[in-house]
This record gives sequence, C-alpha cells and structure tokens, in this order.
Amino acid sequence: MIRRMFALLLILLGVCVFMYPTINDRYESYQQHQILKQWQDNMQAMDQVTGEANEEVPIAGILNTTSNGGGVTSSSEASVMVSEPLVSESAKPPIVSDTGVKVVATAKPPPAKPKNMEGVLSIDKIDLKLPILTGATMDNMKIAVASIANTGKVGAIGNYAIAGHRNLTYGKNFNRLDEVVPGDVIEVDTGSRKYVYSVEEKLVVLPTDVWVLQSNGSNREITLITCDPMVDPTHRLIVKGKLVE
Repeated sequence: MIRRMFALLLILLGVCVFMYPTINDRYESYQQHQILKQWQDNMQAMDQVTGEANEEVPIAGILNTTSNGGGVTSSSEASVMVSEPLVSESAKPPIVSDTGVKVVATAKPPPAKPKNMEGVLSIDKIDLKLPILTGATMDNMKIAVASIANTGKVGAIGNYAIAGHRNLTYGKNFNRLDEVVPGDVIEVDTGSRKYVYSVEEKLVVLPTDVWVLQSNGSNREITLITCDPMVDPTHRLIVKGKLVE
C-alpha cells in the first residue's frame, strides 16, 4: 500500500514538473494581457474625458449679480455657456438647486495606468505588441519587455534601449526578433504620442559589447536587445532603429 502511494506521488510530481513550463508560460501571457488591457482602458477613459471637457453646458441664474446694501441679487433670466467636464446621465444625474441653477458633477478620473509602464511596443512585421515596463529587472522581463536604466528616453535625442527575453514559445516577447530587417517599422505608443522608428541595422554582439547602448549625441535612436541563439545563448541579438522625422 505504501509503495503504491509512493509510486502515485512520484507520477503526480512528474506530471507537475512536466506541465510547469506550460502553466508558467500561460500565466505570464495572462499577466501581459492584463497590463495591456489596463493600459487600453486608461487611454479610452482619457479620450472620453478630453472629449467631454470640450462640451458646453448652459447654466442659468448666474449672471448680473449686483451688490445691494451688502447683499447680492441674481437674475434668473440670464444664462451663460460655460465649458464643463461632463459625465453620462446614466452615471450621475444633474443636481438642480433652489435657484434653478443646474450643477453638473465633474467626470470621474480615468483608471490608473499600469505600474511602471512606459508605453506599448509594436512591430507589425512580426505581429508584436508588448507593454514596455520601466527597468530591465528579472520580474519585469518575465512578463514583458523593459527599458534599460541610464539609457535614452523615447522620442528624445539619445538611445532608447529595450531588453526582452527570447522565449521558446513562438511569437512570445522577442522570440521572432531575428525576422526584423532594415526598413521595418518599430512603433512606441506612450498614450499621448506615437513614435515611429525605422530599423537601420541588425547585428549579433557579445554580452560585453555595451557600446550598443551608447548614443552618438545627435540621433533619436531605439535599440532592441535579446539573447542569441534562443537555446544556450552566448551572444546578443541587436536591432537598432532611428526615429522617423
């Protein structure tokens, strides 16, 4: 009986070990999807608030206030068009005061952006769309790609460097980065602006070749970095692009 239980436990343990890479891969993909969804929800909410803030709301009973023996009287016949942020009627009905003034509540602030997220990296050539997290730490790179500290900023003069794992799962993270060639397009969406880079160079270097992170001080560049080859990597695959003016 004890031997049978021990054998069953070993089989169960073997199944868990065998399934762990698949389960872990799916969990990381789920986290990545949730970050992108939160980012998209935030951007949509900001667009809605911006559009509503430009609408005009009539407010009566505000004009022609005059001093009368220390008191203030108002004319209920006057009206003025005042720009106010709105919320949908279904979200919160307007409040009408005793003087007939229509008070409109301000819109709720948009949901918070995902923590440590700088934007979204897209490369249509390889069907890539990934969140860019701040700091190329192990935890960040398990989920998505990440910017390297002390390099440039997106869209600015300098070298904006982004690192990512080259997972064995097809299409995940920088798995297909080797398919990118000069002339392909890299896009970074920060939410407020989209930056388009044109790939100019692809090369393989040693891990010690940190010069690929340096800037020439005049160009607005982007550098994507991953391991090469995918199995037992000894080098780094580098894709460099320049901002399209």
